[in-house]
Amino acid sequence: MREMKGSDIEWLGYIPVNWNIHSLKRVLSTPITDGPHETPILYDEGIPFVSAESVKGGVINLDYKRGYISLEDHKRFQRKVSPKKGDIFIVKSGATTGNVGLAITDQVFDIWSPLALVRGDSSVVEQEFLYYLLLSNIFRVQVEQGWSYGTQQNISMKTLGNIKIIVPPLEEQKIIIKYLHNKCTQIDTIIAKEQSVIEKMQEYKKAIITQAITRGLNSSAKMKKTGFEWIGMIPKHWNVKKIKYLTSKIGSGKTPKGGSDIYVDEGVLFIRSQNVYDGYFDLSSAVFISHEIDCTMSNTRVYRDDVLLNITGGSIGRSCLYESDELANVNQHVCIIRCNSQMRPKFMQYFWNSSIGKTSIDIYQSGANREGLNFFGIGNTVVPTPELYEQDKIISYLDDKCDSIDRVISQKLTIIDTLAEYKRSLIYEVVTGKKEVPHV
Repeated sequence: MREMKGSDIEWLGYIPVNWNIHSLKRVLSTPITDGPHETPILYDEGIPFVSAESVKGGVINLDYKRGYISLEDHKRFQRKVSPKKGDIFIVKSGATTGNVGLAITDQVFDIWSPLALVRGDSSVVEQEFLYYLLLSNIFRVQVEQGWSYGTQQNISMKTLGNIKIIVPPLEEQKIIIKYLHNKCTQIDTIIAKEQSVIEKMQEYKKAIITQAITRGLNSSAKMKKTGFEWIGMIPKHWNVKKIKYLTSKIGSGKTPKGGSDIYVDEGVLFIRSQNVYDGYFDLSSAVFISHEIDCTMSNTRVYRDDVLLNITGGSIGRSCLYESDELANVNQHVCIIRCNSQMRPKFMQYFWNSSIGKTSIDIYQSGANREGLNFFGIGNTVVPTPELYEQDKIISYLDDKCDSIDRVISQKLTIIDTLAEYKRSLIYEVVTGKKEVPHV
């Protein structure tokens, strides 16, 4: 049993007697630096440009880049911050504030202002040990204590620099790194296998939806060409119609003046893009506006059976059905699609969740609209349109199939959450010295 001492930090408790506590800024080789605050023009090729959404599973994943920037912008941005393999990045604004990602690629890339680069001083702290520290609750608790709110939650680089971290002797850091690397690799391998199953189930679900809303349920039905390559063949007795002829409303809301400062604890549900997923709502980050503000936005109220579609940013194309009688409104990032008597809302939602729905979004995005979908594009999107009785049959079939798939996915997500929590707990116990690592 090793000798312990008080940390003088109430929530941390005791730490090994030969370990020290420093401010984060005191163990870095360079000051904490964020990316440029300007919004560059994005292109189809060039230098990858990443932001908060690229921080996935503890690493920087370039598959989730914002886009590409020009060589000229790259050279200019590099003068402020030049990322390299092994660098640590902290999300300092937005819904994922406090998330940490490690650069594991040699590929050149640039970062935007929501990301801050952290690079340890190797004479004091091993970079990989610092990474594990920042993944732990030691860091997370202090971030949540230190962040502030404007239009969104954020944390300043000054506050980040003053966060307290625990630093063992370098030799002990190396032992801890080896131990955690082995343990975390084992856990991550299991998580990756479960995630792979989820992805396959999601693709299977999308394929079932696409098949049903383009071919129907009668495999012997005579087919005809639609004239639209991405849709292909549909039953001969079906039609293809533009959404503007199937709806009574296509429109989005706005963010009221004052941003998040106007949110209240109770009132009218204010739906944002982070609430809308394919086929379901996530209200874990729900916010509310007052009835007075809602009255000034009466034209963008959401009603039961409205189809909601994300039209900007990284979540573009996610869609679900509003199935509540609770009064709600939307911001400018979410489009309301209100069907008329020719189209069942649930069928419309399944369309947007299908492969042809996703392809339609890609078609209407180009140039300046690359990360935005306008009402013209939505209205002119074409949808396979069977008669209402057949829409009802397809909806019933898909509800049953998708529910079964979703149950499997839910089980896998529970396993992943359990493993992720175990990993976080293990890292915390080790980097705080509460669990002693064998010196082998």
